[in-house]
This record gives sequence, C-alpha cells and structure tokens, in this order.
Amino acid sequence: MAASNPSSRQASSIFELTTKSVEETQQLGERLGSLLRAGDVVALIGELGSGKTTCVQGIAKGLGIDPSSVKSPTFVLLRDYPGGRVGLVHVDGYRLEGEPQAIWLDLEWMFSAKKVTVIEWADRFAGCLPEARLELRLAHKTTNQRLLSAIPHGPRAMEVVAGLRSS
Repeated sequence: MAASNPSSRQASSIFELTTKSVEETQQLGERLGSLLRAGDVVALIGELGSGKTTCVQGIAKGLGIDPSSVKSPTFVLLRDYPGGRVGLVHVDGYRLEGEPQAIWLDLEWMFSAKKVTVIEWADRFAGCLPEARLELRLAHKTTNQRLLSAIPHGPRAMEVVAGLRSS
C-alpha cells in the first residue's frame, strides 16, 4: 500500500495529533468532517479500540449528521447515512480477509462522487482504495491517548490536511 512508504512530499504533509479522550477524538473527527466534501474518501487504519468508530461519529457531526446514529457496521459491512450537508457511506472491513473479499462489494457505489466515504480497517481493502484519499492512522499511546496521523494521497487530501493544521 502506498501509505507504508510515503514520498518525501507526502511525509512533509503528514499531520499528527494526540488526543487525550474520546471527546477529543470525536472533536478531531468533527473538524475533519467540516472540511470534507462529496467524493472525498477517508481510509481509517488502526487496531481494535483505537478510536476509528469514535472518529467516524465526529466526522458525521461535522457533515451535519446525527453522530448518535453512527454505529460500527462490522456485521453489515456498510451503512449509508443520508442527510446533512453531504451524505456519508461508512464501511467496515474488519471481517474481510483482504482485497479478494472486498471486490465483491459495490465499489462504484461505495466510492460515490455524491457522498463522503469513510472506511474502517481500510488496510484490508489494499488495492481497492482510490489513489486520491486521506489516510488516517490511529494508534494507542496510553489507555486514553491516541496518536492520529493524517497522510494525504493527492491534492484534495493535501487541502484537507492543510485545513486540519489551520483549525
């Protein structure tokens, strides 16, 4: 995957932030959601309990969607949240065993130009992800602290990261 070896230009564009609570992770997601627009793809990567769904709830709020309606789609793989200023497609690849299983999903619909797509466990989608995307890596630092690294892939993702930096 391209993220494992970012170019020097990408490396200088990486934005990192440590959150110290669930609320701070949601707030970062909300900031991110306020910057996203239709057609944007956010690829979330992190171990269990690293805050992926919490971040998606914040993104939903930033898009104008009720964050309490956002649940992890682990068993259904995909949830569609219409409304807000832009709709949200929320995908969870936890149960997938890699790209061959991801291909059977309706990728054209999933990566709709009319909605924002956020994918948890995006590393399991490998070659199915669009080149233009924002990769958000979440990692445990302590029990309550998470390190979030935003890695842009493409000019639009670089704009979003610049927006995160300035907010």
